Amino acid sequence: MDFNADIPDSDLNKATAAGRGFAVSGGVADAVVKAIKKLDPDREVKVRAAQGLNECRQMMRLAKAGKLNGYLLEGMACPGGCVAGAGTLEPVTKATALVNVYKNKADKKNALDSQYSDIADKLN
Repeated sequence: MDFNADIPDSDLNKATAAGRGFAVSGGVADAVVKAIKKLDPDREVKVRAAQGLNECRQMMRLAKAGKLNGYLLEGMACPGGCVAGAGTLEPVTKATALVNVYKNKADKKNALDSQYSDIADKLN
């Protein structure tokens, strides 16, 4: 498989950089933070991201103990995120780099700039 080949023009190519980055550890939280900052630039958003089951377990213990109150928590079971999930053939660093290349090619960066942003408007 040629991992450097362009993905054919499809709805997948309409995804924002935020959506394209979901598979990498911290990617979901990053997309949420950027959307919040676009709506409310002065809002502080505290994030705690964990990757791998041990880190996720530790993060949840801290949350249960009340040490992460007010934080946006993101836990990915696989080290590196979904790009390093079961059956992955690429090393985490290479898979992450490939996702970042694809992410950087997105015409729209923020999730709120997507063709589906009207759905987000209804959530406000």
